[in-house]
Formats: sequence, C-alpha cells, structure tokens
Amino acid sequence: MYIQKFVLTIFLFSVFPFSIGAQDLTRTVRGQITDVDSKQPLAGAVVQVIGTNPVLGAESQADGSFAIENVKLGRYNIQVSLIGYNPEIITEILVTSGKEVFLNIALKEKLVQTEEISVTADIEKDKPINPNGLISARSFSVEEARRFAGSFDDPLRVVQNYSGVTGNPNVNTNGIIIRGNSPKGLLWMLDGVEIPNPNHFGYIGQSSGGMTIFSSQVLANSDFFTSSFPSEYGNALSGVFDMKFRNGNKYSREYAFQLGLQGIEFAAEGPFKKGSDATYLFNYRYSVFGFLQLFDESMKNKVPGYQDLSLKINFPTKSFGTFTLFGIGGIGKSKYDPEKDSTQWKNYEDVTMSMLNNKTGTLALAHNLVIGAKTYINTTLSGNYNEIDYKKGYINSLYNINMTDDANYKNSKISFSSFINHKFSAHLTNKTGIAFKHLLYDVKINAQNPFNGEYSEYTNEKGNTNLFQAYTENKIDITDRLSFNAGAFFQYFYLNKNSSVEPRAAVRWTFTPTQSISFGYGSHSQLEDISVYLSKKQLTDSTIIQPNKNLGFSKANHFVVGYDKIFSSNIHMKIEAYYQHLYNIPVRPDNYYSVLNNSGGYFNDTLVNSGTGKNIGVDITFEKFLSDNYYYLLTASVFQSKYKGGDEVERNTKFNSGYVFNLIFGKEFVVRKNNILGVNLKATYTGGEYYIPIDLVSSIAQTREVLDESKIYSERFPNFFYVDFTLTYKMNYKKFSGTFAIQIKNLLNQKPDAGYSYNPYLKIIEKEINLGIIPMISYKVEF
Repeated sequence: MYIQKFVLTIFLFSVFPFSIGAQDLTRTVRGQITDVDSKQPLAGAVVQVIGTNPVLGAESQADGSFAIENVKLGRYNIQVSLIGYNPEIITEILVTSGKEVFLNIALKEKLVQTEEISVTADIEKDKPINPNGLISARSFSVEEARRFAGSFDDPLRVVQNYSGVTGNPNVNTNGIIIRGNSPKGLLWMLDGVEIPNPNHFGYIGQSSGGMTIFSSQVLANSDFFTSSFPSEYGNALSGVFDMKFRNGNKYSREYAFQLGLQGIEFAAEGPFKKGSDATYLFNYRYSVFGFLQLFDESMKNKVPGYQDLSLKINFPTKSFGTFTLFGIGGIGKSKYDPEKDSTQWKNYEDVTMSMLNNKTGTLALAHNLVIGAKTYINTTLSGNYNEIDYKKGYINSLYNINMTDDANYKNSKISFSSFINHKFSAHLTNKTGIAFKHLLYDVKINAQNPFNGEYSEYTNEKGNTNLFQAYTENKIDITDRLSFNAGAFFQYFYLNKNSSVEPRAAVRWTFTPTQSISFGYGSHSQLEDISVYLSKKQLTDSTIIQPNKNLGFSKANHFVVGYDKIFSSNIHMKIEAYYQHLYNIPVRPDNYYSVLNNSGGYFNDTLVNSGTGKNIGVDITFEKFLSDNYYYLLTASVFQSKYKGGDEVERNTKFNSGYVFNLIFGKEFVVRKNNILGVNLKATYTGGEYYIPIDLVSSIAQTREVLDESKIYSERFPNFFYVDFTLTYKMNYKKFSGTFAIQIKNLLNQKPDAGYSYNPYLKIIEKEINLGIIPMISYKVEF
C-alpha cells in the first residue's frame, strides 16, 4: 500500500504541468578545452553541436572556455577542432532544463602539423581520461550509472558490466572480481589520493560492500583499469578505479533533490559569489533499506541504513595556482537480531546475531601550480579514516550469545604526495611523483579460528608506521598512430622494511584508421591489511609471537595483448587476451589456505610468502554507443584462475567462475518534445564460484562448522542467470527537470544458493539463499 501511494503521488506530480512539455526550451552548453598532456588551456578551438541546423557552435577563449547558447533540449554529439591538434567528438551529451552542461575536453597535439582543420574524428567514448592508459582501460561515464539497468546509481555496479569483470553472485553486494582476482586486489583513488574502501557495509580488508559512498551527482567521468595499469598507481594486484569529482558550476547555483524508497538525497553547487571562479559542490544522502522486508521474508529483523557526504571546493587564483578541498565520508549501520522465541527456531539464521557499523572518510587539500607553458606541479595533503565495528555470534538454548567474531578496527592515514608533469615536446611527456603515508592503527580483534575452532584474541595493537612510494612514467608518441609508455613504481614498507620495484610498459599501434593493436606488461605488488601484520599467536609454551609481521608484498606480473576494431562511428569491438602470474603470495605452510581466495577479513595463523597463482583468459566487448535513441553492450569473458597454497597443490581459486556474459540494451523515446522515456534491460549469465564443502560428521562431533579439506574448492555453486530492469522518465520544464525512475534488480526473482552453513541445533547443513527481487523507486528534481 505504501509503495502504491508513493508511485501515484510521484506520477501525478510529474505530469501535472501539461502545458510546459510542448514548449521549445533551450540551454547553454559550456566547457573548457585543454591540452591532454600539459593541461594548458587552448584558445581558438572550434566547438560544434553535430546535427543542428543551422549549426550551433562557439570558439574557445584565451582561458580555454567556450559557451554555445540556445541549444534545444535533447541528446547531442559535440565535435571539437583546432589547428595542430587531433579533433575529438564527445558523444551522448544530454541537454536538460534542470542542469547546465559543462564539458572538460582534452585535445592531443598532432605530431605532423598542418594548416588544415580536420572535420572528421574517431568516436572513442570509452577512451580513458588518463593518456597513459593504452591497454586494459576505459572511462566510466557518470550517465551510465544512472542509465544502466540494475546499477542503482552505483559506479561499482556499472563496471560489473564491463568485460573482464565478474560481479559477486550475491546481488546485494557490489564486489568487483577482475580477471579471477579477489575483490581486495582493487585500488581506489579519488582525484589522485588513495582512499580506503569507499563502501557502506564493508568488512576488514575488503574493497567492496553493499553500496558505494560515491554519488553520481558529484562525479565526473572517471577511469577503470583491469590490468597492467600505468606507473602512477601502486599497492594493487588486480585493477584501479580512479574516481574524479567535477567542479561546481561557476556561472549559476544549481540544486538537486531526490526522494525514494531507500531515502533522500540533496545536492547543491555554484559560485561563492557572482562572477567568481571559486565554486562549491556537495551532496548528502540518507538511506534506510527497511522496506526490503516487504519483498523478502528473509530480511526480517535486518534493517541496514547509511548516510554519506561528498564535497569539493575549487579556488583558483591568478598568481598562486588553484587550491582544491575535497572529501567523502560515510556512516553505515546494520544489525541482524536473532529470534528470541526458541519455538520459532527453524534455521541457523534464526539464532544468529550480527552487527556491523562502518565509519570511513577522506579529506584532502590539493594545490595545482602551472609553471610556464609545459609544466605543472600538483601537491596534495590528505587524511583518511576507516573504522569497522563488527560482532557476530549465535544464541544458545540458555539464551546466551556465543561469540565468533568481535572486532574493533580503526585505521587512519596522513599522506603527502606531489608530482611534476612536463611536456618536453609533442612526442614526449614525463610524469614523476612521490608519496609519503603515515599509517596509524588501533586494532582489537577476538575471533574463532577457522582451523581449530578456538576463540581467542587475534590482536590488540595500537601504533603507527610508514609507507613510501615513488614513480616515473614517460609517454612517447612516436607517430600519430603509434604510442608507447614506460615507467616504474617503487614502494617501501617501514614496518618490516620490505620493498618492491615494479617496471611497466605499454604500446598501442593504430595500423589502419579503424584498427589497432596493443601490448602491455606490468609488475605489481600489494600489502595485506594492517591487521594481518599485527596479529599474534600463543605458542604451546605460552610465548606470544607476531607470526606475520615480516610478510612481504604479494606480487604479480601482468601480460596483455589487445585488438580494437571500429565498424562505424558508433560501433566498435575490443578483444584482449591476458596472462597473470601471481607469486610471493601469503599462504599457510603445508595447507591449502591462500590469501588469493579472500575477499577480506583477518587471520592469525602463520603465513609465508611461498604461494603462487595464475589467471589466463580472453575478454570481448562489442558495443554500440547511444545513437538513434538506442544503445547496446555485449561483453564476454572466458577465463581460468588457479592457485597453489602452502601444500604446493594446484587448485581452482574461489573466484574461478570460468565465464561471464552480459547483454545490455537501452532505448529512449522522446515524449511531448522535451521529455525522454528510457527503457533499459540487462541480462547476465555467469558461472558459479568454487567453495569448500562442509564436513557434516566432523561438524557434529566438534559442535561447530568444519570444512572438508579433502574437497578444497572442488565444488561450485550453480550457474547464475539474472535480469535487471530500469525505467526512467525525464521531464523538462521551464525552470527545472524531474526524473521518475523504477529500478529493479533481479527482475526474475532468482534465488540461487549463495553458500552453506552448519546448523548446530538441527545438526544439518543449510543453504544460504540470495536475496530475490530488489526494487527501487525514486523521483529526482534538478533546478
């Protein structure tokens, strides 16, 4: 009844002003043109809106800015041309009445200069923003987070559609499994700053959770790397998500408000005063998912909620560069209560107690100083904080809680980083930087050991240590069709004096106007979570040791070869084959255990750096960008992921699901001239993950869950097919725009097995079932 009233109210509010929809409304499209390598503004660039009659356009000014007035509402491609530079076409630009369009466009200098302006350009919508991303990289579009079915405006769920990425089969989590690697191998960056796991409901050592802190309301287009990433990124094994915040509108103040079943969201931006270049941008969300209990009985007594804040203040000066203050922060709370009436105990979940509280945040002050026409220096001082309070146990027949986990984890970091970027010529650009990170920790963990069932203190440590990083990378454009980059990354961990030197290189050759091949190599390394190094263990003589304090970096060598084919201005195909050799992996001696199978968590058994792993596979992307009011994306990934633990036996990794296929389709309909109805579908078919079966006989004997070590990752969950659906209706009025959205995750209400657990009361093995259909309904106003 509540949902019906909500939908009816929003619908009536949306269509009430009938007379406005048929009017011709226009907006101004603004932006700035810069050199992709030096970041210098470019004057004299010709900017045109393709398909308008007469052609609408403008020329960039001395500061690189441009403004195209009287652009009718709708979706356009915009072409930018400048003598001496390769032209660019920016696709899928949606002009609405609610929000002004501002475009940051970077042009690449031609190596062979001519006096003619080219009137054609290749459309590469997915081309990474970072010019050093020559392979295994693509840009993430903010609009895709709003448009792709099942994304819930969450960038993590968007990239699960890309080739090489497998989403977690549990539809209520957003873990990113890249080419068979654990989700914890992902590096998160925000405007050049490494940040902690930016997700609500994430556990210790994870890079995923239930919903990201980032809102699409404040994001600019960002980069996503799946292998062999450039030298400026370090401390990651699988990939990099390099998020960017946009600047606030410096011409006018704008606001957005969203109301939905999950909560509310409010955003504001604009200049601090009229005519000022200094701007602000912030977004706040408050969400409670208690409504899920209306759709799924298994959500009884489970009410997760969260709130988060994002901000960016940009303050340019005439002589002292640009100062930027930016940050994110989030609080998440989730509590599962056991059933207190023992006559109602039907399964293990009824007697389980779980509580998870998260606090995480980053605040940074950056300074960008331009020196001459070819050099700029960027310096950042930042602070991170991450707190996780997690408790889990089960209620016994005496109504007492038997604890299995009690962890209070506080981890903060103060970082200083700086880099200098110099464009020596149109052929060569160098970027060199350093980072010093002061790590502070306060970790208290008591937990049940999974191997012997003993509940004990894992660690109780408070202190600090340091991490130093440095890198250099050179981008060499040999010709307009042949590019090469090479560099190295270095890091040194003060806690145990371990270090890593990592060479990297990539080349891209466009051998015909529509075809190119790429090659890449990268050496990468990653630290474990600080709790692993601090863990302690009591020996038989009562001596307490820290068995893992001297663990080295986990390491990997990535090899990639790629082929790109452009079939038309809006259709392209990309194929990549890769091999990853992982080594120096922490494993338990003479045991199957390897950190490669962990999504996160803590551990206090002795580990040694003798494990290995390998990932090999092929990723295929066939994509039609949004044109003629429709788009589609087909991706296929076929791969194999293996590992060797401390017992030197090769096995499947947990994440060796083997394959994943995605089909995404969307169609837009123009309604009453100014309004847009969007219908979007996604279908995914993926192999099941491997798991370790439960030994029922041993579990009964030991009155706890015991795994069958004779069948390590030999069985897998069923293959999973699910469909997502999104329906949006964007209404443009004279002073504002409104968007009504219905987003449905798991439209077919599939509930495959998500895991198994031992029920000590019924002495049986129970299935853990995925959540079924998850609907989200919202209405957003922008003005």
